[in-house]
Amino acid sequence: MPRIVKVVVPDEVKESEIARWVAEGLSRKIFRKIIVEFLSEGVEINFERALEEFERTRDEVWKKIEKEYRKRGLI
Repeated sequence: MPRIVKVVVPDEVKESEIARWVAEGLSRKIFRKIIVEFLSEGVEINFERALEEFERTRDEVWKKIEKEYRKRGLI
């Protein structure tokens, strides 16, 4: 059952900000619960594959950055 909690906030704080803060707090709590459950089941990581994917992604990003720098005349 939901609880009702009364909180006094300054007048300049908008109701939408309060709703966002509550939603962010709840999402962090739910996220932590999901992560703990996931990690308790064990995690298999293929480090070689992960490194290859990282290097491929890094190369793609640097190509985009280099292209943008050339376009702006920085290199």
